[in-house]
Amino acid sequence: MMGLSAEYMTLAPMVLVGVLLALATTFCLLWPLRGGLAVTGRSVQALSKQIYHERLAELNADHMASRITADTYAALKLELDRGLLADNQHVAEQGLRPMRVGVLALVLLLLVPAASVALWLGAFIHPGLASNVHNAERLAPTIDALLAGEAMSAQGPDASLPDFMRALQRRVQAEPFNGEAWLTLGLGFMQARELGPAREALARAVELNPNDIQVAMTYVQAAIMSQQGAMDSLAANLLNGILQREPNHQGALLMLGMGSLRAGDNATAIAALTKLQALRAERPMADADSAADQRIDALLAQAGATVDSPADSNALYQMQVSVAPDIAREIPADATLFIFAREPAGLPMPIAAVGQPIGQFPMRVTLTDRHSLNSARPLSAFAEVIISAKISTTGDATGPGWQAVAVPVQQGSDQVVRLRISEAATAR
Repeated sequence: MMGLSAEYMTLAPMVLVGVLLALATTFCLLWPLRGGLAVTGRSVQALSKQIYHERLAELNADHMASRITADTYAALKLELDRGLLADNQHVAEQGLRPMRVGVLALVLLLLVPAASVALWLGAFIHPGLASNVHNAERLAPTIDALLAGEAMSAQGPDASLPDFMRALQRRVQAEPFNGEAWLTLGLGFMQARELGPAREALARAVELNPNDIQVAMTYVQAAIMSQQGAMDSLAANLLNGILQREPNHQGALLMLGMGSLRAGDNATAIAALTKLQALRAERPMADADSAADQRIDALLAQAGATVDSPADSNALYQMQVSVAPDIAREIPADATLFIFAREPAGLPMPIAAVGQPIGQFPMRVTLTDRHSLNSARPLSAFAEVIISAKISTTGDATGPGWQAVAVPVQQGSDQVVRLRISEAATAR
């Protein structure tokens, strides 16, 4: 026994269970047939013959005594013969029944253990399901290390992101109260750009770890990314809870400012972003991050412009920009919207351009002379221009992203220029 492998050690109980199931099934089939031969065998056939001879003797006596006519005697004897024949056939059929049941019991006695072992070995499992089970077992040590906060080793198993996602999904099914597993699953969905499932997984992680600020901030980020920058009620409540505990949490202030701005609550956005700007001004110069500071300044400018000057009387062109639904789900929260005005037939360099952080679509943008790139060639000097729009994922007007089809516009037209972001744009 000591020389048996672990696989055979686990196989033995399965074989034993299969044999016990087979014996139980056979017993259930044979138990109702106990004593069946005493009732349905030769004793019944002998009793039938005895009754037949007694009735035949009575008929003969009646016929000899002339109590019945010859025709009546013939009819009654024929009926008696038929009854005996029917009894003999019934006895024959009853005699075959135990044999048939016995054969069935023997088949089950052999089939049940074999099927149990085959099922244990995975013979009846769909190939895709078997692959997922094997994948989960192969990646289990790596997932355990990740959930324990350990870094993945270079000698870890070779697996793609979908493999890890399927293994993590099986893990949370097996351990539904493992908050770290739900958090890791949500982060994986975010990396795969599946923001809807990411929100669901992270919401479960928040439920299991209500006091973990990192988990709460991760959910807020996923919520803002999946809703074009808008916050849902859970994200807003989580941010308020974080700021009650840590009023100077810069990440929470930034998320609150961005989410409020995209929800149209510009007063809350200005309050949060102004406080964040003041906190960042207190940090040492060595920790300065000019790109982040410019981002905050741009958000404040957008919120302030919306509050103080909702309409620009000097606007030469007014644009309304919308986004195709399939693209809207992929736009990151820190993307930038650019509007360009070019000559219908001239240099590719724009006459005027404006860029601002994305907000709640559809967005309204205006172009004026102050957006002209060359003061010697103001936008108002051109009677007709080509208006185009682009969303950049890098914050650079030449970076990759998505764009709208350009449209020609006459100056002086009071109509709003409607642009729809509907196609990919490569970096140039």
